[in-house]
Amino acid sequence: MSVILEYAFRSDGLVLAPALDATDVRLDLEGVTASRPTHPQLFGWVKGDLDAFDAAVAEDPTVDEVTVLSDHGDRRLYRFRTTDDVETVLYPLWVDLGGEALEAHYEGEWWRSQVRFPDRSAVSAYRDTLLDNGVEFRLEGLYDEEPSGPGVGLTPEQRETLKLAYRRGYFEVPRGTTAADLAAELGVSTQAVSERLRRGYASLVSEQVAFDEGL
Repeated sequence: MSVILEYAFRSDGLVLAPALDATDVRLDLEGVTASRPTHPQLFGWVKGDLDAFDAAVAEDPTVDEVTVLSDHGDRRLYRFRTTDDVETVLYPLWVDLGGEALEAHYEGEWWRSQVRFPDRSAVSAYRDTLLDNGVEFRLEGLYDEEPSGPGVGLTPEQRETLKLAYRRGYFEVPRGTTAADLAAELGVSTQAVSERLRRGYASLVSEQVAFDEGL
């Protein structure tokens, strides 16, 4: 059975490290393409001090051909192509082990990511490879892809909305985003987001109570 690895990592040798270290932004990775595994193209939404980020990325030797694909005022979708100046390219490391990246974002000096691996031995090999390449690694979760505990009863829409709300800081104090912002990103109404979150809360709480009590 495949497993999901949730982890945090950081290193000065990673792509965009100079620009991200120099600015106060959040980057949500949208996708990765790679005709050459050691020189992938990254697509990511950036939110925060965008002017400072643009200035920093223009001087960042780890990327070139930086293109803004979409501009929503407070956030922008960029395409970056990695260069030979990247010391550690993670893409071929997890691909060679049968991994599939599910999510990745950068904020507060750390990258955080979810990767699906075929088994736990592949996870161990990936972690060891990161450490061998000087990447600081912090395990945040490791679980089978087909969970038997709480969360199974969520609908796909509820799960998607809850995950996005968590990633965007909706549950933080103060909140990092609003229900209206989530609705715009999901392409649904604010009311739909509110209903998904409320019903998702109810499902998680009821399942957790039943799970804890062994019902």
